[in-house]
Amino acid sequence: MDHELERFGARAEDGTVHMIIAWQTFARSGGLSGSHILKDQRRYSLLNGAGVICLGNNVFQEVSSGEILCRITE
Repeated sequence: MDHELERFGARAEDGTVHMIIAWQTFARSGGLSGSHILKDQRRYSLLNGAGVICLGNNVFQEVSSGEILCRITE
């Protein structure tokens, strides 16, 4: 198994910027198709380890607080 990591900023409604870590898990098939993404393996968390869910359209929600975060795309 291999992992792909991505880090990006997301702004809360109060203007606070949080860093979100996103990762995916891959399986090596060894065939001509190379690696493929295992279904539903994309996960998100804050740098402090708090869980984050993706609501779609670059909008995320911190699980324990319910705080809404919008990905910074500038």
